[in-house]
Amino acid sequence: MLNHHESVGKWISTIHRYSMIYKSRSFIAYGIGAGQLGFLSVLYQKDGISQDELAQKLNMDKTTTARAVQKLEEMGFVKRRPGEQDRRINLVFLSQKALDIQPHIKSTMQAWTEILVQGFTEDERDLLLKMLKKISGNAVDHIRKLEKDDTQ
Repeated sequence: MLNHHESVGKWISTIHRYSMIYKSRSFIAYGIGAGQLGFLSVLYQKDGISQDELAQKLNMDKTTTARAVQKLEEMGFVKRRPGEQDRRINLVFLSQKALDIQPHIKSTMQAWTEILVQGFTEDERDLLLKMLKKISGNAVDHIRKLEKDDTQ
């Protein structure tokens, strides 16, 4: 029987910590930190988006996003250009250097997912993903509510 007093957050934190270690070790040769991978992953799905949209998709604040994009730009993985309709908006584009390592990033992240769910049935994997998405949504919604309450 499950111990309902055990912390879900503890286990999510453990998974996050070890995921960061895995990512850092896997991409050290490229100079990419684990924190920058999420930004590249979003851009691999939709290149040429604004920094604000990038922040939204990753549930990150604008300052953290600006720093990560700046570092990726300094390393030659992305380029920023002003938007054509609104020059105040910076659009972020992948460089050829980033496109060249995309297959390695994708295969490494798929391997990590397989490590995490080894021994799970397909139904268990589907249920786990559904539950993690629900937990994530609950966390995001709660913090957004708190932030909204703080501004009122």
